[in-house]
Amino acid sequence: MMFFRRPGLGPTIATAAAVGAAGIIMAAPAQAATACRVTYSVTNQWQGGFAASVTVDNLGDPVNGWQLAWSFPAGQAVTQLWNGTYAQSGSAVTVTNASWNGLIATGGSASFGFNGSWASTNPAPTSFTLNRTVCTGTVPTTPTPTPTTSAPPTGTTTAWQNGKFVMDAAGVVRRSNIVLQRANTSASEFVPLGNGTLGAAAWAGNGFTAQLNRTDTFPDRRSPGWVVIPGLSRMTSAADFSGYLDPYDGTLHQSGGGMTMTAYVRADAAQLVVDVTGADPAGAQTARVQLWSSRSPTATASGSVATLSQTWTDNTATGASGQTFGAMAGISAGGRNVTASTPDPRTAQVSFQPNSNGSFRVITVSPAWTGGDPIATTRSLLGTDLTRSAADLAASHLSWWHSYWSAAGLIKISSADGTGEYFENMRTLYLYNIAATNRGTLPGTQAGVADLFSFNQDSQPWYPAGYWFWNTRMMVQANLSAGAFAQNTPVFNLYRTNVANIAAWTSAHFPGREGLCVPETMRFNGNGYYGGSSAASNASCDSQIAPNYNARNVTTGAEIGLWIWQTYLTTDDRSFLSAHYPIMAGAARFLLSHATTGSDGMLHTFSNAHENQWDVNDPINDVAAMQALFPVVISAAQTLGLDADLVSRLTAAIGKIRPLPRTDVATKSQVLTPSSDAAGNNMLAMSAQPTAAKHNQENVELEPVWPYNLIGDTGNQSDLAKRTFTNRNYVTGSTWSYDALHAARLGRGNDVRTAMIANIGKYQVFPSGFASWNAQPTSPYLEEQGVIAAAISEGLVQNYDGTLRIAPGWPSGWDADGTVYIQHKGKAYVQVRNGTLITVAIDAGATGSLTVRNPWPGQSVTVVDGAGTTVTTTQTSGTFTIPAQAGKAYLIQRASAPTTSLPFASVGGTPATAPKTLNGRSIGLTK
Repeated sequence: MMFFRRPGLGPTIATAAAVGAAGIIMAAPAQAATACRVTYSVTNQWQGGFAASVTVDNLGDPVNGWQLAWSFPAGQAVTQLWNGTYAQSGSAVTVTNASWNGLIATGGSASFGFNGSWASTNPAPTSFTLNRTVCTGTVPTTPTPTPTTSAPPTGTTTAWQNGKFVMDAAGVVRRSNIVLQRANTSASEFVPLGNGTLGAAAWAGNGFTAQLNRTDTFPDRRSPGWVVIPGLSRMTSAADFSGYLDPYDGTLHQSGGGMTMTAYVRADAAQLVVDVTGADPAGAQTARVQLWSSRSPTATASGSVATLSQTWTDNTATGASGQTFGAMAGISAGGRNVTASTPDPRTAQVSFQPNSNGSFRVITVSPAWTGGDPIATTRSLLGTDLTRSAADLAASHLSWWHSYWSAAGLIKISSADGTGEYFENMRTLYLYNIAATNRGTLPGTQAGVADLFSFNQDSQPWYPAGYWFWNTRMMVQANLSAGAFAQNTPVFNLYRTNVANIAAWTSAHFPGREGLCVPETMRFNGNGYYGGSSAASNASCDSQIAPNYNARNVTTGAEIGLWIWQTYLTTDDRSFLSAHYPIMAGAARFLLSHATTGSDGMLHTFSNAHENQWDVNDPINDVAAMQALFPVVISAAQTLGLDADLVSRLTAAIGKIRPLPRTDVATKSQVLTPSSDAAGNNMLAMSAQPTAAKHNQENVELEPVWPYNLIGDTGNQSDLAKRTFTNRNYVTGSTWSYDALHAARLGRGNDVRTAMIANIGKYQVFPSGFASWNAQPTSPYLEEQGVIAAAISEGLVQNYDGTLRIAPGWPSGWDADGTVYIQHKGKAYVQVRNGTLITVAIDAGATGSLTVRNPWPGQSVTVVDGAGTTVTTTQTSGTFTIPAQAGKAYLIQRASAPTTSLPFASVGGTPATAPKTLNGRSIGLTK
């Protein structure tokens, strides 16, 4: 994950644990509809006086009109207040909103400041109430109604017919079109285009501008350049302008002033294609690709082709690969009298007239580049594409996207308040964006950043040569559940191809250990160095440097190993397991050698609790990693017939793994044992040192829920985990917050919705649906969409541990029609209406027993196959087994309200015609 320490920022008040003048976040019991967090800071202090600022974060339902109250502990008095009005009686203070800041959306905040007086001391208040509800700093939770008992609403239909779940993929996907009611003239209003290795952020600046980006321009991820077509200004400035991004076609459409434009990055070639109609046939047009002053490309022009190209060697940073990389962009046009030129050393340009019918085409090519003849390469890649018909040129591109969507697990959501549609839009856009970024050899995202859609020239956050797995794993989950397995291939490639480099790193930087310590922030060439001049002192998986965010963060390899195993369980691809097993085994060997046996006979470690606590005893992620990884490595080794010695060692070690650490809910300071669970006053702890300093906003204590898959919505530790969720340290604390995903796994559907709404309000700043970690429109982040996509799938269907659960964490009030991929090449199909499960069906991808938790607890269910033949007798138990056969379909239905009695209607949709809005954010642009 990302470091919380950001360049140029001072201490963040939200991480303060001490009560005092520096800042305080209060905790006390809260009510259901209202939930809040208060940050009180003394910003200046002098003899007898002080200045303070107060921020109220709304963690509950929207607030329209507010009063914040507290009591001063030492006789202080407010003397002047701004951004509100106040009243004080004795020590009790009440602040009422001003006329302009009374509305606080869910996830929003309001702030005010004041001057005050004090006598002997100036301690901070110890409790705050918002509209008479005590602020706890946590979101209240309510049980999620499980869709179970209601009769189907009148008029209900099912999309299940003759053993098939029928969905119009085009109609459903186009519900998520990004609608532009005005021209997106600002770079931050870009729309994303991409083919998985070449991407573009496109906006209406200077007519049309698109920044090209590639997955392979390491180490700095330099852009091949900006494509600019000034002649489209007539269209984008027209009063009748309109536009939309169609994710089903992977295509941007715009029109206005009698002109139309279609733009796409070809799925089958390294080309950005821009087709235009309605131009003045007699007018002069130009199109150019340009770089900026910090770059020194070679500009060439010949005939109708102009190019910019540049190469460099990765040889300056610590841990450099020594490889040659580069970027090239070649541009030409389909029109009349096309001539190429290089107006300056950083610009390649073509000038031309449109065809006699007012049409023209601009194609920019940008392939992988390490040197060569850019003019010859451009001509070869263009071929006859400039003169092919528009339909012929786009045919393969459209075929790829349509095939992708026909195989994807789509989920249509509807709700009376519009939240369901908004999050359906976000999930669909995630599936579009991941396909547009993750088809290269290595991932197109690092640190959660959607690098292929960068629009800010070569400015890249964090360390663009490295990858943060914490900010990638939600995407792995989302891709698995949607059946987008190919989009995970670059992630696994990153680690599989670097096994030898990781082993060498481990040997040198964690001497005395065996196996693989996979760096959390790993350079693309397999070492743990982070950054430039300070790389050696800021590395991951390094026992020989001072404590830092990732020096002793040792569980990334275990996480990757578990995702390998989950992928194998989902795909039954033995060759995949065999190719990636060395990562699993290497991670297990490292943890075995890293742990030591204590006087209690148990295994103990001294490591990081991820980035939150540094160098502590028994971090919960270490304990969870061993509990989760060791058994699956045994299974993988036995499946492949490998490593009998490792199997023996792991088998002996499993009985020595200590329980998950625990602490008390009230103070989060006590070291407790499993014997404290019965009292119901404890929670999971980050480590065996719960009071150790915290350095980031990570709810590490919930890692056993996800991604380690040790705790679900039922079982011995479920209540413990639910208390942990309720009392977690950080509520929607970051753009990558896993709150919604944890809530889904714990069966808290309404908390799924609440968390996602709050995070949207905090971090989704781009109208294309992307987020920003600091809520500033600088770099687009894909991680929030990834969490949303994963949480929605997990809320509707779960199968991570071999038991199929239907709608275990689905928000009340959301209707659903969806497909989720499950283990052993299977799919589950679910429809929900008004809180009632209507359709529950399964495609079996393999022969074997399928364990299912009764979707209607306590009610009789039967299972019929696609031909209508009864497969199981009536079941009422908590779980039951379906004797599945590969290639067959099965419908699970209530005996009292069989799905087969409902009329048939396929799942469809109509293209979006207006932007969507939620919690002060939007997908699309309004006039």
